[in-house]
Amino acid sequence: MSNQKLNDMKKLTRSLILMVACISCEYNDVNRNTELSQGTYKGQFIRSSPNARYAPSNVTLTLTADRFIGESDKVKYPAICRGTYKVKGQKIEFNNECAWTTEFDWSYILSGEFNLSVDGKKLEMTKYGNGHSDYYKLVLQ
Repeated sequence: MSNQKLNDMKKLTRSLILMVACISCEYNDVNRNTELSQGTYKGQFIRSSPNARYAPSNVTLTLTADRFIGESDKVKYPAICRGTYKVKGQKIEFNNECAWTTEFDWSYILSGEFNLSVDGKKLEMTKYGNGHSDYYKLVLQ
């Protein structure tokens, strides 16, 4: 094999190794858990739908270790109470541990999986489903 071909193969091998390394870095960034500061967050809950207008409500959500507790200035809008949470990549999943009565729409209960965005002290959580979207726009106090 000529020296030129050998050098070309070495360059190709290095390029392939760099490409695999870059792809691996991007994969790890996507799957890395979002860093979420513990503490008390305050802000608004907003439900939106193309078919209805909803008023926002003021909410408080306290996160400690893997537990949450919270409340809203409007009764059961949203229904936060307490439970556990887990961050998975760019998502957060809530497991609400409170017993609820049946006189309201249970889709207002803070539970299930939300898309998660953190920018400094700002925390945004979004959940889509059943013809509406729920947004939590919060700031760490």
